Amino acid sequence: MAGTDSRPRGSAARPAPTERHWRRVVADLRRLRPRTRSVARRLGQSLVHLGDVLYGQGRYQEAEPIFLEAIAALEHGVGASHLAVATALNNLAVCYKYLARFTDAGPLYQRALTITEEALGPRHPDVATIYHNLGGLEHAAGNWMRGEPFARKSVRIRTRALGPQHPDVAADMTALAALLDQQKKYAEAERLYRRALAIVERAYGPDHHLVAVNLNNLAAVHQARGRLAEAEPMYRRAIDIDTACLGAAHPKVGFSVNNLAVLLREDRPAEAAALFRRALTIFRRTLGPTHPNVGVCLENYASVLGRLGRRREADACAKRAARILGKVEAVNDEAVGLTGTINPEHAAFRMLVRSSPIHRLGVFADEAIPRGRKVIEYTGERVSRRESRRRWDPKRSYLFTFDPYWSIDGAIGGSGAEYINHSCAPNLRARIVRGHILYFSSRAIEKGEELTVDYHYSTEITRMPCTCGAATCRGTMNDPGRDARTRRAPRHRRRGRRPTP
Repeated sequence: MAGTDSRPRGSAARPAPTERHWRRVVADLRRLRPRTRSVARRLGQSLVHLGDVLYGQGRYQEAEPIFLEAIAALEHGVGASHLAVATALNNLAVCYKYLARFTDAGPLYQRALTITEEALGPRHPDVATIYHNLGGLEHAAGNWMRGEPFARKSVRIRTRALGPQHPDVAADMTALAALLDQQKKYAEAERLYRRALAIVERAYGPDHHLVAVNLNNLAAVHQARGRLAEAEPMYRRAIDIDTACLGAAHPKVGFSVNNLAVLLREDRPAEAAALFRRALTIFRRTLGPTHPNVGVCLENYASVLGRLGRRREADACAKRAARILGKVEAVNDEAVGLTGTINPEHAAFRMLVRSSPIHRLGVFADEAIPRGRKVIEYTGERVSRRESRRRWDPKRSYLFTFDPYWSIDGAIGGSGAEYINHSCAPNLRARIVRGHILYFSSRAIEKGEELTVDYHYSTEITRMPCTCGAATCRGTMNDPGRDARTRRAPRHRRRGRRPTP
């Protein structure tokens, strides 16, 4: 649980007044009638400040309705494309991330990014903040390869804007390093953590929360590299700092407590068991009893109970953990969570992910797309055909056959193109161009229209029912004509043509 520290941002300085002050201001503004644009603007700004206070205390569930009301008030008071709305969207998305509501968070970040880039330009530090938070979202969802480009972009933008020694750049380095160490890129991650730690200690002193974040994450790298004696004091110092800064019941304290317990469970299982109980208490109270962090912590606790010979308790904890983690909306069997994000680096037009009438989530055009234009690149982890057969799951598969030997798994490191649904009358077509899988528009696409592609699944696999609703729907995503074309085509023309399992 070595996590990034995604901060909601509003004005340059966080408001000093307390929760009681902002609740009183909000109550007074709610009573004003009629609700003019000026009143709505003031109400929205006050609600954002109140939500920030609750967020800072780790009270994410309480902050959610406050930010939702703030967004509605600000949209009325200043317009849907105002920067104040982007701030509220970003802050609500951060809360959703910590509540493991990843598919709610992703589209909010995308909308905030569009507003901020249009208002301030693509090189502004506030744009870097949203890329930082997109990387943090993918980290929380377990898709570290997908989050890495977001985090690298935040570092690039903020370094150019503020200089390499700015503490906000250090926070971006920490976020990037957290994604790298999960991919076992330990050397680069450790360098980034050490650089970030030096910057934040110089800027804020040795007892700041960001110091604790870097200590926790650097300890995780030491632990992964077998340096257990170096990791333990770092975890303990991180716990002490966060307890003093945030309070003993803050979920970020729970992260470090869990990590220390994992470190101790082999040699000191009794102490580790007590730490896991402490972390579980924190997570249940602040995040809810069914949060994935509760499930992970229960798994860890079950392993320690087993070492202590408490088999019945261990089995009960393991079953509860399995029930919790089994409900995570995931893209694969490794429990990588859906986030509903589009990487702008691979997209030629603005797009959003939301619920689709065809299936689950879909991708929708956020602007008009002319005919014959490149729309998005299909990216992901490159896997062998044997591995792709192992990963194939008709209920949730994002595999695109690249050539007779390799497939691209969009579930790991995807650009967002993997969310594009099948249709028997698609508005996109796939092409392989110089080793890249690209989707092109086959006709003009209107803003708000769902993007679709014909999967052309082989009839040799399980029949896949189609619910695209097109007038020409063949009732299945399997395509008998595809097999006939493949048999007739020369071998060199068969390579990488269709998104098949």
